[in-house]
Amino acid sequence: MPGTQLPIEPERRLTWEQWQAGRAERRRIGNLVAPPIIRRAESSSDQRLRATFNGERGPAFNKPF
Repeated sequence: MPGTQLPIEPERRLTWEQWQAGRAERRRIGNLVAPPIIRRAESSSDQRLRATFNGERGPAFNKPF
């Protein structure tokens, strides 16, 4: 659909802190309707995953900063 994107004007730009605050609020609202952790406790692939990822069910996530 052409023309559906709004141009990002300087007065509409968010700072990193504003974005983080908005993200925290969206997460808070989302936690009202769903649990914060939705990962399965176990699965049929556990044995293969744990062998692949040194006893964990998935790769370690790197911290961005």
